[in-house]
Amino acid sequence: MPDFKELKNINCRKVAPWLGIEVNRQGKAHCFLHAGDNDPSLQIYEDGWYCYGCGAHGDSVDLVAKYKGISTKEAAEQLQDAFGVHTPASKKSPHFEKEFFYKTVEGPELKKIVWRYENGKKKTPWYHKVGDAWEDGANGLTPCLYDNGVESPGFVYVAEGEKCVTRLGELGIHAVTLPNGAQSSWKDIYSSAFEGLDVIVVLDNDAPGQKYGDTVAANTYKVAKSVKVLDLAKVWPEIPQHGDVADLIEQFGDYEASQMLIKLEQETPEWKPILDDPFLSCFKTLSDFEEKEASWLVPGWIPQGQITLTAADGGVGKTSLWCNLVAAISSGSRCVLDPPGYQREPQVVAFLTTEDSVRQKLKKKLRLAGANMDNIITPDFAEDRDGALRGLKFGSGEMERFIRYFRPSLCVFDPVQGFIPPEVNMGSRNAMRDCMAPLVALGEETGTTFLVICHTNKRKGAWGRDRVADSADLWDISRSVLMAGYTEDQGIRYLSQEKNNYAELHETLLFTIDNDGQIQEAGTTWKRDREYIQENTANTSTTKRDDCKEWVLSVLDEAGGNMASKELEDRAKAAGYAFRTVRRVKDELKKDGIIEYYTTGSARDGNRTWHIKKADSFIELPDDTETPWTA
Repeated sequence: MPDFKELKNINCRKVAPWLGIEVNRQGKAHCFLHAGDNDPSLQIYEDGWYCYGCGAHGDSVDLVAKYKGISTKEAAEQLQDAFGVHTPASKKSPHFEKEFFYKTVEGPELKKIVWRYENGKKKTPWYHKVGDAWEDGANGLTPCLYDNGVESPGFVYVAEGEKCVTRLGELGIHAVTLPNGAQSSWKDIYSSAFEGLDVIVVLDNDAPGQKYGDTVAANTYKVAKSVKVLDLAKVWPEIPQHGDVADLIEQFGDYEASQMLIKLEQETPEWKPILDDPFLSCFKTLSDFEEKEASWLVPGWIPQGQITLTAADGGVGKTSLWCNLVAAISSGSRCVLDPPGYQREPQVVAFLTTEDSVRQKLKKKLRLAGANMDNIITPDFAEDRDGALRGLKFGSGEMERFIRYFRPSLCVFDPVQGFIPPEVNMGSRNAMRDCMAPLVALGEETGTTFLVICHTNKRKGAWGRDRVADSADLWDISRSVLMAGYTEDQGIRYLSQEKNNYAELHETLLFTIDNDGQIQEAGTTWKRDREYIQENTANTSTTKRDDCKEWVLSVLDEAGGNMASKELEDRAKAAGYAFRTVRRVKDELKKDGIIEYYTTGSARDGNRTWHIKKADSFIELPDDTETPWTA
């Protein structure tokens, strides 16, 4: 009787049909050991079987014994007769199985012979030719890839072993293998065979096969048109351990196996190298980048997921501008920068400010602007007793956590200085760019748009990029830059788009601010910040201001020492003085203590009026007049 060990190694998938057990293409059958197995639960493998319903399992001898209800000895004897299993020969007596002929780099041919032992193991020695005889060893020759010779329409399969290459060739598929299969090391001479081709690597279902696939993919990737690595388990979940593409073809037949390979190839993404170096892994070819059209939070004005800078002198209305924007986005309404009739969905927005009080000013301002308070997020700096918000700076982990968690569509920083790390010098070249660069990556990942508010400098005649306070890097890193200021017309301000990386520059917006601090549109113009600054410089020369001062004081004297501020401004305009000049003159006279302001009436009743008077004049008012110095 043969050794039980050899009988147990008989392929159970061949034993099952011999017994009359019907096995489907997935290797499953109805269990014969328990009733009611309507959904096949008996899995037949090559080297054994297992029932997921009753838990029975075993090898080929056990399968015969349990199915026929006989002893294992009787089962072994029947297997011996049916499958011709004999006592194994000595390990030193393998039998010839196959031979494969290889071309070499040097020219002479090599031969590899597969010798198979009775226990299933094999050896594959090389032989070189001397005359008409073959002698042991490769004799220093370098074998080329083993190629099945099928004409290729621009692609090639790389399998593991000559058997798989041969079987693929029978399907009309061009395939090659490295000379020593999974034990091969890559040689540069192999690379030329893959230049400009679509390479499809098909893995054996084991760890050596995975390593072999990684080796081939990593080296062909450098020269091939594309590389894909196919995992047969994706189309054959029950593939046995060590199963390969030849087993797939044997299991499902030529046609169905071909269709499975085509499907797997279509569904498998191109292979890309995984770099252990975090720095090098950041570099990609341009083909890896998705091409996208610029998207806009506010069409043409504020690009989505990028940084927009708004800069202006104090008092121009920067806060009113961003409040108008925040209110509109939070409520899904039109903002002052939107085209007529524009509609949007309500979105979550955030603002961070270290200047104005949320409770005393900003909440009311946003409410009057029509904001949806439930869609607006802001940190409560006033209640931060433990300093938890102290680290909320550009480039910090806290800032990243905040943006990633809430993912607001818009986040406003007012002013920029409040969120710069203490060690960063705004005046140092590139310091601000490095500091704020993480916002760019965050914006592209989360879709958050950043609106950065900053003051302008007092440099005479400066405009555009040179007018941004403290750091021109803010201008450089921003994709859109908006500059605001006063026009020559009383109460009229402008918002000029000075930079736009993704579209043509918009017309300059003209606007006013009403008594509630709300933006009111006042038209458009093609004049830019530069022209307004140059006009202001010309109109506020020392000679012009001195002349205007004398005029203001003389008009006040003629009026008895005081008059309504608007009346004075109207008379100045009629006299040929620019609004900017009058405004600067009044600021200088007030700073020098020559004039003062006071109000009459009530903002509640809508009749509050501002007056201007000489500081040394005495004004007698009616008893019922509300004044700034009475309760």
